[in-house]
Amino acid sequence: MKSKDDNDARDAVMPDRVLHRLAILLALMTLMLLVAGALVTSNEAGDSVPDWPLSFGRWVIQSSHFVANVRYEYSHRVIAAAVGVTTVLLAMRAWTRERRPVIRGLAMIAVACVLAQAMLGGVRVWFPDYKPLIAPIHALVAQSFFGLAVTLVLVTSADWWKRKRSKEDARFPSTRWLTVITVCAVLMQLVLGAGFRHGALAIMPHVVGAVVVATLVIWTALTVLHRYSVDPHLRRLAEAMLVLLFCQIGLGVLAYVARVNSQFDAQPLEPMISLTVGHVVVGALILGSVVALTLRCWRTLSASRERIEQTEEACLVTP
Repeated sequence: MKSKDDNDARDAVMPDRVLHRLAILLALMTLMLLVAGALVTSNEAGDSVPDWPLSFGRWVIQSSHFVANVRYEYSHRVIAAAVGVTTVLLAMRAWTRERRPVIRGLAMIAVACVLAQAMLGGVRVWFPDYKPLIAPIHALVAQSFFGLAVTLVLVTSADWWKRKRSKEDARFPSTRWLTVITVCAVLMQLVLGAGFRHGALAIMPHVVGAVVVATLVIWTALTVLHRYSVDPHLRRLAEAMLVLLFCQIGLGVLAYVARVNSQFDAQPLEPMISLTVGHVVVGALILGSVVALTLRCWRTLSASRERIEQTEEACLVTP
């Protein structure tokens, strides 16, 4: 007969399906928010609503105001509010039903990021002259939050907490650290892209960043495929990174050509808008796949052979 301590220990690692579904919902809604934000930038609609947190002095604007660029800016605010509510619900669920401190901590970090992003959005409206400075920071927090949402999806899943046999990561370069460097490079590249779109930077830093990121993503993916192709979790993420990278390169070239050809247009037009939005979204998906690969690598790989043997022994023990 099992003791109360045994039952408590089992409950502590039992996955919460509701929490996991909330995390998935949050990740999808954050991706939708990134699409909405890219539409605001691509349509140059960032100054269409002059006040914040209200919109034209109201929480729900009149239908007569929901026209032209206001549609993009106000829709962005509504989706952002929905993301905020979902984040708070996830945090409440984590603190009332989840015993693992890492998940509870991540949930609280998510709430802090939502609040910080909301304040950045407000500052962007209050001080329009500082848009080139604020917008890249706003983009960095947004993309980082998406990476955090992807992290929550992984760590709340049932598969994440299953005991797995560790694999050796003793060769140079370390696969785990290579993934960390790639995450940092992708984040920096997303900031450089935001700086270019908002007029804070020229195109060359973004082009140089693209070369660096492409090199690191290909290097990381091929390293994983060469060393750990038998692990489906790592192999599929590496393959997804490569596919997304080549899509991103194509979208980036097309978006730049469309921007150059439309530089004398009175307002942004298609196909420049759709190509730019697609470029931003695929960039976020690359970040999400690299974050997921990084977490998987640090979860299943180890530089110490002794630690691997200890983990294998633990996996053979029947709970």
